[in-house]
Amino acid sequence: MNNQKVFLLVLSLFLGSCNLVRPFFIKNTKKEERKENRAERKSTRKSVKGNLVTVVIDSASMAKKDSLKLKFSDTSLARTIIGFKKIKYNTFQCKAKMHVETEDKKQSFTANFRLLYGQKIWVSISAPLVGEVARVIISPDSVKVTDKFNKKYYLYSYNDIQKIINIQVDFLILQELIIGNAMATDGAIMDIKELGPLSTIFIKGIDYTNQLTYNKADSTLKQLQLQTVRAVSTSSILIAYSQYQFQDLRYFSTARTYHIQDVKGAAELSMDIDKFAFDLDIDFPFSIPASYKMQQ
Repeated sequence: MNNQKVFLLVLSLFLGSCNLVRPFFIKNTKKEERKENRAERKSTRKSVKGNLVTVVIDSASMAKKDSLKLKFSDTSLARTIIGFKKIKYNTFQCKAKMHVETEDKKQSFTANFRLLYGQKIWVSISAPLVGEVARVIISPDSVKVTDKFNKKYYLYSYNDIQKIINIQVDFLILQELIIGNAMATDGAIMDIKELGPLSTIFIKGIDYTNQLTYNKADSTLKQLQLQTVRAVSTSSILIAYSQYQFQDLRYFSTARTYHIQDVKGAAELSMDIDKFAFDLDIDFPFSIPASYKMQQ
């Protein structure tokens, strides 16, 4: 097991959604541009599979200022729903079973997360039959990793991480992804559609579109679909939330799947949480043994 690669793969899957308004890679060719233009001319389609709702947005139509109009009361209600279900906390900890799949990789492991809102993310990664193999401490300005299996350590700035995974890193959005809060909600609300027990809120930012699907019965977030809107290429993340538990006056999703798609391929991360707690006194133990060698 290459623990650095495992960590960076997980980090890229999480952080790949932090700033999807900047695709991982853009092919600036006429062929790709024609393909994207054809896709934008397609009408809105919907498909339902189980509890997941996938909607392809007609981005050309959404770009017109007068194409969709909502009453203020409707958008106000949508903002209320988004804000009402946002989990607020000071500290958080959980234990999760993780499984990562790409076109050429499959990896299962256990991750323990500890969060101090706005300040720290601590992660301990364990492999089956081996125990802890890596420990990570992330702050708003740096990432530190100890590879216990190979007796090495890594120190990264956010510029380093950006070069490795080809995306901009956002610390607060990473915390939101671990907690399970909605993200990319600051854009204009363009539409609200209802389908059976689900309501989907359509949001348009400067160069992205987002769809938040909520359960009408309890307003829990069921799905988030965030997509870039570019002339030549797109990147997207689809997150499904399930198995909600009510604890400490919070609804918390204990099972998620993160699907990321871009021009380089697809990746999927599943996260099954079996223990979690909010606002306890926790510590963030992290040290680098003198015998460990620094890796570039």
